[in-house]
Amino acid sequence: MFKQVLFVTAIASLTLSGTSQAPCYEESGPGVVAESSATQARTDVARPAEDMLDEIATWLASNFDLPAIRDRPAVKFVPLMKLATMRAGDSAPLHGLASNGEINEPAQRRVVALYNYDLRTIFLPDDWVGKSPADQSVLVHEMVHHLQTLANLKFECPMAREKLAYLAQDKWLGRFGTSLEKEFDVDMFTVLISSACMS
Repeated sequence: MFKQVLFVTAIASLTLSGTSQAPCYEESGPGVVAESSATQARTDVARPAEDMLDEIATWLASNFDLPAIRDRPAVKFVPLMKLATMRAGDSAPLHGLASNGEINEPAQRRVVALYNYDLRTIFLPDDWVGKSPADQSVLVHEMVHHLQTLANLKFECPMAREKLAYLAQDKWLGRFGTSLEKEFDVDMFTVLISSACMS
């Protein structure tokens, strides 16, 4: 009962304050994504993103209790609206939070990235460039989910997968003198609430 009260209180305070929240949803299911011409034209960014995956995987294995697996996920670029549609249309459990975007309602959350663990694919917005620490940290977050999937790690509940992803993302940002809170307005209380198993 106490957990439920805490959860409801936290959600209410986040909704009322309009707190921005961070970057990922994890998607399951074999949903087919039709690639747009913009997605297909992103090969100029897809290659650096794929190359960055090796660096991120090595860094994650040396800094966290994750396996050093070199099996890269696929990386697909889709419009932001498609990310939101994919998130809203999936009936399977989704993990993580999203950043407040410039959407009509201030408390509405914008999906920043998705990881589909059935397809082993990271979906990034088609405007993702990967040059800023914030962009790179989104890829770090999703790579945590990929490594968790490949290692077949088990969790108490689906939301528990998020804690390590956020901690890794924050540590990556710290390498560049910034943080999850500065870049995405996500504090550690939000991370704890979003990764807590409420039954």
